[in-house]
Amino acid sequence: MPTLKMNEFVLNYEVRGSGKPIVFLHGLGASWRMWEPQIETFSKKYQMIMVDLRGHGGSTRSFPNHEFSAKVMSEDIKQFLDALNIKKTYMVGLSYGSVVAQLFACKYSSYLEKLILSNGYSEIPSKVSGWVLSLSNFIFKRLSYKTIINLILKTYKDDEFTKKILRDSFTFDKDMFLFAKNSVFPTHTNELHGISVPTLVLGGDKKVMGVDERKASEILFNHIPFSTLALFKNAFDPLSTMKVSTFNEMILCFLEDKNFKVYDDVTIYTK
Repeated sequence: MPTLKMNEFVLNYEVRGSGKPIVFLHGLGASWRMWEPQIETFSKKYQMIMVDLRGHGGSTRSFPNHEFSAKVMSEDIKQFLDALNIKKTYMVGLSYGSVVAQLFACKYSSYLEKLILSNGYSEIPSKVSGWVLSLSNFIFKRLSYKTIINLILKTYKDDEFTKKILRDSFTFDKDMFLFAKNSVFPTHTNELHGISVPTLVLGGDKKVMGVDERKASEILFNHIPFSTLALFKNAFDPLSTMKVSTFNEMILCFLEDKNFKVYDDVTIYTK
């Protein structure tokens, strides 16, 4: 498993397959292993580059000024691509990885051919979502990390596949979890117009623990110029595990400029 040493930080990453590169950015608290359900499909046609974001996995844990920051992570990715001499790539960001991908694309769209944002957000989508975030931060401070993880995984009920992938990919301890959860929430909706590449926005069509994922996805769709929105019924973050087959298939169609199939559980919006 390679690591790349830059001047002030190290990024751990995994590469599978060959061909045009696709950079995969995982969700909060996870690692490159979150993409295990995608490896077989995408490595057949592309070079998958799955990065452990700063603070995660085998990458550097420290942050400038001790501030957990998606903007810092997006700059890390820019240096990472430069170090690997990657001039053009596709990029897939999931959840917090989607935030990092958004910020990267707002500033460095010239590096991208196409962008996929799954379960992402660019602001707190509603007042209720904000209250839920504040309440969860208050509660989590008083619980053990094991209890926190078990509470999060209960959200997935009998979806044992998602639970396993998440357990196997989690790399935070409680201190890093609280550090991240109590960081400044991303608010960059007014910058999304700077994303100048075709973008596929994927999201769940429901509220989960008070968080309105549909609205968060619609905000991205409404503010990113060249975007398509796909909302999945009865699913939420991470779609990469909850709806593996459809998730993979839709991304491949998007990358290859093919028409999407008609899905009973997915509603697609175009501009």
